Amino acid sequence: MKVLLRVLIILAGILIAFFYINQPVKENAPLKAPNSNGKVIPQKVAPDLNNSVVERPNKGLSTLVGLSTKKLKKTLGTPDRKSPSAYDFDWWVYQKSPSNYLLIGVENNKVKQVYITGSEADASPFKIGQGIDELYRNTITDTEVSVKIKQNIYTFILNEADLQSRILIMYDGLYAQLYFDAIDKTLEAVRYIDGETLVKQHPYDMTYVGDLITPSVPSSYKQVEIDQENRKQLFELTNVYRVQKGLPELTSAEDLNELAMAHSEKLAVNNLSKEEQASDAFKDRLKIAEIQFDSAGENVTEDYLDAPEAINGLLNSEKHRDTLLNKHFNQIGTGAFGKHFTQVFIKRSESDSH
Repeated sequence: MKVLLRVLIILAGILIAFFYINQPVKENAPLKAPNSNGKVIPQKVAPDLNNSVVERPNKGLSTLVGLSTKKLKKTLGTPDRKSPSAYDFDWWVYQKSPSNYLLIGVENNKVKQVYITGSEADASPFKIGQGIDELYRNTITDTEVSVKIKQNIYTFILNEADLQSRILIMYDGLYAQLYFDAIDKTLEAVRYIDGETLVKQHPYDMTYVGDLITPSVPSSYKQVEIDQENRKQLFELTNVYRVQKGLPELTSAEDLNELAMAHSEKLAVNNLSKEEQASDAFKDRLKIAEIQFDSAGENVTEDYLDAPEAINGLLNSEKHRDTLLNKHFNQIGTGAFGKHFTQVFIKRSESDSH
C-alpha cells in the first residue's frame, strides 16, 4: 500500500511538472519607460519663449481644466471613485464604458488635468481613433515646449521616440499630450494638463531656470492607496484599448492580481538584475501560485509615471503589444508598485477559475 502511495505521489508530481512545462507561456522582458533615465537639468540663462500662443479649445472635455469641482460635478456628475495620485492631486474616475473613459486630476477643488480615451469621448479638437497624418497636418507641433510659472521657466525636450508615440502641444494656459498607436498610426488618448502638474510629472526630458517644482512624498499608507489605484487603472485601460481594437474585454481575477502585485513589488524593492529576473521566471511563479491555465502571458514595465503612460508604452512595443492584444486570453491580473507595473494574462475555463 505504501509503495502504491509513493508511486501515485511521484506520478502526480510528474503530471504537474508536465502540465507547466508544456503549457504555452509568453514572458516579455521588462519595458523601460523612454525617459527612465530622463534628465532634469538646471540652466542659468532663460530660453527665448515663443510668444505666438495658440488659443485653447473652447469646447470638449479640455475646457474642464481650471474649473472648480463644483462645476466639474455639474458637468459630469459624481465620479465612480476617488483615489490619490503620486503628484499631489486626486484622481476622479469616470468609467462610463470602455468607449468613454475619463481620468480627472483634482487638487484643492480645482481640475488640474483630464485624461481622455475611448471612441465616444469628446477630446475636441481631436478625435480618438483619428489618423496621425491628418492630425499632424492640422496641428502645430514642436520638439521643445516651455512652461512659465511665475519667474520660473521649464522646457520639455521631445526625443525621436516621443514624436512617434506621445507628443506635447502648447495652448494658451493649457498643454495637451497626444498618445499615438505608432503601428496603426491612430490617436488613442489625449491628456489635457496645466503647467504646474506637467512640471511635477515631467514626462519628458526637461531643463529649468529658477525653482524646480516637485510633488510631495506620500506617506507609506498613501502610497498603498496610490498603487491600488494605478493597478485598477491599468486593468481598466487594458480593456479600453482592447475594445478600441475590436477585442473582447478581460475579466479581473484576484489570484492573478495578487501574483502581479507581488511581482511589481519585488521588482521595485529588489531592483532585480537581468540574471535575477531570468531566475524568477513567469512560468515558475504560476506554478508556485498553483494557477491552472491553458495559455499565459506577462507584461512588465519599469519607471512609467502612471498607468496611462504605461499602457501607451506597452501598445507601442511589438512584443508587449502582441500580449496585450492577444485574442485568446480571457482573464487578467494587474499590479503596481511605485513606477513598476505588471500585467498577467491567462486563458482558462470557468472550472479552473478561483
